Amino acid sequence: MKKRVVKAILIALLTGITAEAGGGKQVVPPEAIVEPIPPMETPTPVYIGLGLVEGRYSGCDSLPGCQYVDITYGALLRLGYEWNQYIGIEARILSTFLDADPLGGEKMQHMGIFLKPMYPVNEDLNVYGLLGYGWTKTTTNSIFLRNVNETGFSAGLGAEYDLSSKEDDREEDVDYDRPFDGQADQEKGWGVYADYQRLLIKSGAPDMDIISGGVTYDF
Repeated sequence: MKKRVVKAILIALLTGITAEAGGGKQVVPPEAIVEPIPPMETPTPVYIGLGLVEGRYSGCDSLPGCQYVDITYGALLRLGYEWNQYIGIEARILSTFLDADPLGGEKMQHMGIFLKPMYPVNEDLNVYGLLGYGWTKTTTNSIFLRNVNETGFSAGLGAEYDLSSKEDDREEDVDYDRPFDGQADQEKGWGVYADYQRLLIKSGAPDMDIISGGVTYDF
């Protein structure tokens, strides 16, 4: 008798629970195994950028009323941290080293730290400002220009465009009817940027401006 009971229990465990329904037997399968969903990879608020620079030095100290614009080219390194989609902080280092003027280019060096207010235009495009303080130095052999080695206020304006993948192959998870909520859909990956910056805003200082464009990477 005991052997029959044990055998019946084993059969029930192996085949599942059966129940009578409408004169037939309905097999109730065991619960399906649910695999855990892996966590989504989220980007950090840190980014780095590298760009090409056109520097313009406007000024002339040799003669009264003299007008002279010197152009040089170089590179810019930027490193930033964004607290949210509206505010961040960015450090910049740049140097121009290629002369566009045979009379003797005004080579520029600049480094500074900037508060970065931002506004997301859409999920990919972001416009920003730069408000900060930096050190600017120029070096030249030209008789028309004077050397600068000063610290002071600096400001700029620019735009960034996100090139990172949005996983378009997962269209079933995309809600195309969802309105834009004002938050940029930034993801880990590459982007491009372009901006303008006045290197030194100070009484008596010559106008020193740069136009820069390049790539960024969000970690």
